[in-house]
Amino acid sequence: MISPLKAYVLATLLAMPMLKAVSQETAATSTESRSTGKPPTVSPHVVKTIDLSSTKIREAFQNSHEGYSSDELLIQDELRSAFLKELQIDPELSSDRQMIALRKLLQLRKSGRLDVPTTKRSQVPTNEIQAAIPTAEIAIRTVLDRHDAMIDDVLCNPVWRNELQREAERLSSDISAETVRRAVLRLRKSRRLKPELVLRVADWDRTVSTYPMQELDLDSLPNTPGVYLFRDLTGYLYIGEAVRLRDRIGEHLRGSHNDGLAGVLSGKGSNPVTLELHAFPADSPAKRLTVRRAYESELIRSRQPRFNLQP
Repeated sequence: MISPLKAYVLATLLAMPMLKAVSQETAATSTESRSTGKPPTVSPHVVKTIDLSSTKIREAFQNSHEGYSSDELLIQDELRSAFLKELQIDPELSSDRQMIALRKLLQLRKSGRLDVPTTKRSQVPTNEIQAAIPTAEIAIRTVLDRHDAMIDDVLCNPVWRNELQREAERLSSDISAETVRRAVLRLRKSRRLKPELVLRVADWDRTVSTYPMQELDLDSLPNTPGVYLFRDLTGYLYIGEAVRLRDRIGEHLRGSHNDGLAGVLSGKGSNPVTLELHAFPADSPAKRLTVRRAYESELIRSRQPRFNLQP
């Protein structure tokens, strides 16, 4: 007869493989939930392995691209979903897997190994894309700064892709997601978005946030060192630095020293103004004026705000 202790030990050992499988499933769904912001799906089975080999990626693209290029797959939701479903990836849930699959697709194209003929081109008018360039540039720069990412990362990651659209809609509420993405790719191809080295080096736990000026709650702003950017639908208006951001924005609201900017902030402009803050911790190197000035100067150089004197 087996003693109660031995019976307990035996039952535990027999249950270990099952517990390990449940643990793996829980970890996978937890990671997916953090990536998508949605509650994890509960399944009684272990998450199956998905084939993301070069051969499978090429095959999935060949079966889903409908004659369009891989760039169109990044732009058009229907093509993107069809490609992911070919790989057995749920477009609504698997953020991490989406990003891996799409990045591998782009890597195949860049290395010349995709070799799937494309026979169709977008019929969207060039002037429509060109008109969206200022909005798209501000939106993509904001997301790139916030996540210290590259353009392909944003277009492949569904969470950041949605964030790109939200930033664009702050400036132009009726702009379509496809138009924003087309304009971003146009900017990438024309090399308008050259890397801003100071933004990549000078991180120091930087936080990038945006606020509509019409609804601005001054008390909610951080009062730490940083750089601020005013922008509207036409592009960047003014960029400045401050050792205390909240106090400096308050000064602008009471009457900016720049007459052109003062007129826009007073509501005389035809487009809604958005405030973008790059805030740093109080004890970061950004507390030094020379550091903030370098950061500010790089932004002024690359983004060319209308009411700044070029450094």
